[in-house]
Amino acid sequence: MSPTGTPAEQLARAAESLRAAGLDLALLATPPNVTYVSGFEAPLPVGYVTEVTGWRPCLALLRASDATGWLIVPDVLEEAARGQAWFERVLPFDSLGHFEPVDPARSYAHALETALREAGVTASAWVGIDPTLPAEAHAILLRALPEAQLQDATPALYAARRIKTPREIELLRAAAVLADTAQERLLAASRTGVGCVDIDLWRDLVAAMEHRAGRLLTVQGALLTGPRTAVVAGALPDGRIVEQGDLALLDISPRLDGYWADCCNVVVFGGEPDADQLRWFSAARAAFEAGAETLRPGRRCRDVAAAVEVALARHGLPVTHYSGHQIGTGVNEPPRLVPYDETVIEPGMVFAVEPGAYAGAGGHAGARAEQMVLVTDAGPEPLSSFTWGL
Repeated sequence: MSPTGTPAEQLARAAESLRAAGLDLALLATPPNVTYVSGFEAPLPVGYVTEVTGWRPCLALLRASDATGWLIVPDVLEEAARGQAWFERVLPFDSLGHFEPVDPARSYAHALETALREAGVTASAWVGIDPTLPAEAHAILLRALPEAQLQDATPALYAARRIKTPREIELLRAAAVLADTAQERLLAASRTGVGCVDIDLWRDLVAAMEHRAGRLLTVQGALLTGPRTAVVAGALPDGRIVEQGDLALLDISPRLDGYWADCCNVVVFGGEPDADQLRWFSAARAAFEAGAETLRPGRRCRDVAAAVEVALARHGLPVTHYSGHQIGTGVNEPPRLVPYDETVIEPGMVFAVEPGAYAGAGGHAGARAEQMVLVTDAGPEPLSSFTWGL
């Protein structure tokens, strides 16, 4: 289902945030920022397209005065960009000449020079740039605007992205459904899957999400089984055979239409959890519930971290890692739920709350409990809906 509404509010927020930072333009290269301002699901820097373009990323140029944008993409992505982006101007550059040689560097420069010329700002404009902007694009920018004042655009873009629009919340809900699908599949597998190989299990979980989405997905995450759950880790399966009584911890993040989900659950394979396994999961879930309950307007991110710390202490356990993060076009966005973050929590923010409890090296069990939560005036609203495994 397509999200309702228009991108007008999203673009307006980005432009307003740039103006508040004193910027006339923003030249963006990171996939989360390009996706946020343009609506195009900018690819992550891997694979065929990245290689043949010489690692030149998609670029978004946004004029702050009227929220007009230009999107620069490899020619092989032009059709997709025109179908997804709300910018009127999509400028392709050459990637690979299948029968005649092409010059991607020259084509890239021409596309960016065209966008800068059409933007029509003065040579001394204030321009916000991503820290990851390639040196090549940086040089093109300064040739076109030799007196430009450059500034890191990151704070302005994070400020725009902090509160999610209704359109974004719909997209995050849809992504959360896919992650729920993987968690429910894991729970079902725990009843019959003793003896399976963890790699095959991971493939099955990803396939379930892709079947639900009707497309291939970009997926990040971790699947740990048995004693590997006892330590804080973000590891993919390694060929281990799942044994009777093993815990399996799945932390999974699919990307759908440029927006991410993130959640974590723990199940036991082939039977009931023992007392030790229940100890770690009970602590992690209690800490999750305490943290999620604290996600209310007017509280601060550090208050959530403090609530998690108190809940774990009641179980005689320390905090072993941060308690969560915002999520959107980035899988792990600021602000984060840490003791030093003073950010005030506001309606429209979406957090992945993820405390964990682990036996540590030499132990045989651990747990992390993570769900996505929307902050509303009426209180925290879970976006994840999978069944807890223990």
